[in-house]
Formats: sequence, structure tokens, C-alpha cells
Amino acid sequence: MAKVEAGMESMLEVYIFETNTLLEQLDEILLRTEEAGFFVEEDINEIFRIMHTIKGSSAMMGFENLQNLAHKGEDMFFVIREKPEIAKSAPFVYELIFEVSDLYKEEIEYIQTSSDDDFTPTDFSQNYTKLMNATAKLKAMAAGEAVPADLPVASAGGSASAAAPVIIGGGEGSMTVRVFFEEGCGMENLRAFLLLTKIKEEGQIISYIPSDVETNAEAAKQIVENGFIITFKGFDGNNDAVVKAIETALNVASYEVVETVTEEEAKAKEQEKAAASGNAAPKAGAAKADEGKKAASGGGQKQSLISVNLTKLDQLHDIVGEIITTESMVIANPDLEGLKLERFSKAARQLRKLTDELQDVVMSIRMVPLAGVFQKMGRIVRDMKMKLNKDAELILEGETTEVDKSIVDSLNDPLMHLVRNCMDHGIETNVNDRIALGKPAKATVKLAAKHSSNEVIIIVSDDGKGINCEKILSKAKKNGLLTKPENEYTSKEIQNMILLPGFSTNEQVTEYSGRGVGMDVVKSSIEQVGGTLTVDSEEGKGTSFIIKIPLTLAIVDGMKLKVGDTIFTVPISSIKESLMVGNNTLVNDTQQGEMIMIRGICYPILRLHEKFKMPTDVTDLKEGILLLVDVDGKSVCLFADRLIGEQPVVVKPFPKYLSRYNLKGEGLSGCTVMGDGTISLIIDVNTLINS
Repeated sequence: MAKVEAGMESMLEVYIFETNTLLEQLDEILLRTEEAGFFVEEDINEIFRIMHTIKGSSAMMGFENLQNLAHKGEDMFFVIREKPEIAKSAPFVYELIFEVSDLYKEEIEYIQTSSDDDFTPTDFSQNYTKLMNATAKLKAMAAGEAVPADLPVASAGGSASAAAPVIIGGGEGSMTVRVFFEEGCGMENLRAFLLLTKIKEEGQIISYIPSDVETNAEAAKQIVENGFIITFKGFDGNNDAVVKAIETALNVASYEVVETVTEEEAKAKEQEKAAASGNAAPKAGAAKADEGKKAASGGGQKQSLISVNLTKLDQLHDIVGEIITTESMVIANPDLEGLKLERFSKAARQLRKLTDELQDVVMSIRMVPLAGVFQKMGRIVRDMKMKLNKDAELILEGETTEVDKSIVDSLNDPLMHLVRNCMDHGIETNVNDRIALGKPAKATVKLAAKHSSNEVIIIVSDDGKGINCEKILSKAKKNGLLTKPENEYTSKEIQNMILLPGFSTNEQVTEYSGRGVGMDVVKSSIEQVGGTLTVDSEEGKGTSFIIKIPLTLAIVDGMKLKVGDTIFTVPISSIKESLMVGNNTLVNDTQQGEMIMIRGICYPILRLHEKFKMPTDVTDLKEGILLLVDVDGKSVCLFADRLIGEQPVVVKPFPKYLSRYNLKGEGLSGCTVMGDGTISLIIDVNTLINS
């Protein structure tokens, strides 16, 4: 992190946490009041309090630029507090305060990701001028005097620092290269963003030019002409690993090491370029190093009520997991088999009770509501509807649903991309098209969450024009993505083609990108936390993106099954009952195969040894055991050799070398270490039933 005044180092994390929390509150108030069209006294006082608190804490930490920025904003709202009615005639107030909020977030992210030597406070002088002009204009409006000259206001939905110069050169040990992509590969800005993601695995990214490749489609043209310039520093000073990552990246044609320049030289070159093209000099607002952006975006959110460092909670979670594994190793020790140890058994039961309670406490500490992530999307919808001139509203449902903190943090970027796509590509541009179909003029983007078994289902939907399957299929055929005859594809399969890498129906990539551009990245991000992403659309009515993620990546209560020499674990939350065939009637259905009738209801039977192709001596249904599992009202009976028993298990992801196999798609969500040291495969009941 950036260097602060002596003696204040221990307060930096607290400052970042509290400031981010206040900024989220500020955004919520502004969105609500802008929708209502006026400020009430409580809102004005709350905004004034937020500005005053941020100003004071920034001054305490020695961040004078942030202190002055908040002070100028506070001056502007002082005028509004004295005469609230003038705000109705001053819509520029919202744009300026949103801009201040964005600048604060960018600077705090920069403070988090920069080192002591690299940190240089951002110059906000142009922003100070804007705020002072706005204050003068408000004072004139309040006094009924002539309004001063036109006020420079930030553009709707844009970042105030989008044109800021980026420093090239990151100090000792850093390296700067200029990368050129293959000619005609297209979407160079998105390929640059993917390259950054790959580089982050091997080193720290200090800066890059263009600095807005993820959000600005025009950056592609600049990359084609001038290349993509990246400054980085490898982990442990090893830049060779980063260079190797660049060499092996997709669509990279060549690269060259470039000479580093100072901040002043970079600014001078930017000004010369702007003057040559007849444009104004770039603004002084604050695009800084982007490394760590995704991780920082989830930190300090409103819903994060944990007052200790999250790293310590992760360590506690890992220790609890090891305790549970060790407990199983002690209790299930083969040396104890057949011995009658009453006192030992009593102590073991007490130990199990205490570890269960400890597990519940640790899990409850880590569980946080989705409200913070959901409410952030309101700002995206607001900015985009102004930028794209689309009338839309965001509806939230189930935002109190709780999920593990690590999973909540990883959802921020995927949800942002999905909401952007709903607004940009899903919602109709022409309101008359909606009215002709009997839909309201105001479009709707909905974020909904609910619990289902041991997972959470999040649905991002719009009531727009939906997906044209013919267009999707035609594009897939053109790109050579079809693996079977066209007439054999179902509409569901066609719709999910938009999740393929680089797939887009847009002829031209927009600022916010078309549906399909980067969707494979969204899918990959969700799969990294054990989730799935599917598409469901009806042309003319809208599109839904369905995300299914586990409640936690940590510890689950499981039932152990034996199939041949292999032990499977099924989450207890998915199990309805276990039973023998007994007197229950077996049925052979021509479509669903083997079924069993239980209390008048027929359930399909899935033989695990056939599903996973495992040898076993128990193939007669009457000799084995059936486990009735249910997810979202869909049920199936799993057939295994026998039940071993219930046990809490620590969920471990599959090793990376198994990533080439679609284990998730086959119905396996992970593995766990048993008490005797053997590995048990954890069954993903939801995927197993749907497959």
C-alpha cells in the first residue's frame, strides 16, 4: 500500500474500509434522490455528513488531495442545505458528486495497489475548479442573480479520469513492453484485457496504455496503430515468467521492449498529441495502476460487517477445516476398529459436537448478504440509461440472501458485465418497438436471488428483445463453431452459444460491448467459485442469465456412499431419504429407463457405477441402497453398494491438471480427504439431475 504519515500505518486499512462504506452510502442516496427528483432535508444532511467525515479522515491520514476534493464538494452542498429547492433546477449537481465519488474510489484503489516508492497523489485541480464553479452558480441561483458562465460538467456515465495520462515505468526491476496483436484479429481492446488477466498470474501490472481497454471500444484502434504498452514487475523480480506469458498468449504477433519515461514526459507527449489533433489537453483526473482492480472492488463494501482482516478469517477457516479432517482421522482410525471404548466414544461425540458448533460459527461469520453487490448495479443502470438514452429501471429481489464472503466478492465483475449487456444489447433502443409488442415504455432489468438446496440461484434478466436463435446459429456456422447438423440443435443450446469465447452478434463492438463479448470471461469467473452460468431467452420477451453458486466453498455435511472401491460424498441438504428396494415396485419406462414407485410416485434410478463407469459386484437393485435426492423439485434415486455414514467434509477443488476434463459437467463438484487418508469425490446433485 501507499506510504502514509508516520504513526498512521495501522489506521490505513480502517480508513479505506470506512471511506468505501461511506461512498457506497453516498451513491445509494444520490440514486434515490435523482429518481425522486428532489432532495429532502435528511438526505442533504446525510450527504453533508458523509463529505465532512471523508474530509476529516483524509486530512488525518495526510491525503491532502482527497481532503480538498471532499471540502469542495462539502462547500457545494452547504449552499443546497441552506436552500434545498434550488437543487431541482441544478441537475449538474448529481453528475459532479458522482464524479467526486468515482475519483475517490479510483484514488483509494490506487492507494491500495501502489507501493511506497510508486505512490504519487493525483492532481485534482481541474475537478476543484468544476466544483468551485458549481458552487458559484448555485449561490447565484439561490440569490436570484445572473448565473455565471457555463459550468464544465462531467459527462453522464463517464469516468472523470478516462483521459488521464498513464505513467510509464515502474521503478527498479520493472519492464515495459509494446505488444502487437495479429493483423485483423479484431476486438484488440478485449484481447488486451485478457492479456492483462494472464499477466497477473505471473507478476504485478504497474500501468498500461490505453488505460481503458475494458470499457472503451475505441481503444482497439489505438492498439492497432501504436501497440499495447504494458509496464510490469514479475513476482520475486523474475520478469522472464511474465515475458513467457506474453509470448504464449493468444493472438499476440510480436512484442518489443520500450524505453521507460517519466510522468512529466508522458504528460508532455499526451499534450503534444492532443494539440496536434485539435483536442484539448487531457484532464488531470486519476487513472492509475489497474493491478488488483477486481480484488479491490469487493473490499470495504457496505455489506462487509467483518471488523477484522479477512485474511485472518481465511486462516481461521483453514484451521477449522484441518481440525475436522484430523478429527475424522482420529475417530475413524483403523487401529480402533472392533474395540469397545465407551469413554473414548463419549469423548468423541463431545468433540464432534464442539467442532460442529465451531464450524457453524465460522461459517456464519463469513456469510454476508448480496445487497451490497446488487445495489452497486443501480449506478451502472443509471449511467447507461443516460448514456444510451434508454428508459429503464433496476428491480432487486432477494438481496438479503446470504453467501460466503469470498463468493460475494467474486460476483461483482460478472454481475456488472451481465447488467451492462442487458442494458446495451437486451433493452430495445426504440421505445415504439416495445409499445408495439404491448410492453411498457420503461424497460426493466431485474436482479433476483434465492436459496435452493445447498446453493444460491442468481438471475439477471431484462424484458427486452431477447435472443434471435437464427442469427446466433448463422454466426456460429460462419465462425465454424457447430459440432453437429444445424437441425439437431435445441433453442437452449443455441442461446448458450453466446457464452463461447469471442462470440458476438454485434457487427461493431460498442463502448459497453455486445452480448457475447467477454461472456466467456464471465462464465469462467463464475466457474472458478464452483458455479454455473446458463442462458434462457424468448425472442420479443427478454433474456435471463441464470447463475448457480454454492453457499460456501468451505465445509459441508455429507453422506458417504460406497460404489465398488470408490467412496462418494453427497451433501446432506440434497437428501430426502435412503431406502432399500424391499416391496417397492420397480418400473421400466421406455423413455426414462429404470424407475421405482415410492408412496405412489415414480422416481428415476441412476446407477452410480454405470454413470461413472466403475466396476462393482453389487448390480442387483435389491442388494444395494437407494438414496433419494431432490433439487428444485427434481428428484432421482442414486443407486450405490452401501451407505457408510454421515460426516462433515472439507471441500477441496480438483487439481489444476484435471481442468481439461469437464468434471463439473459430469456431476462432480470437488473432493475431500477422508479420515483414513483416502479421497472421496463429492457429487454435485444439481448437475447430476439436470444431465
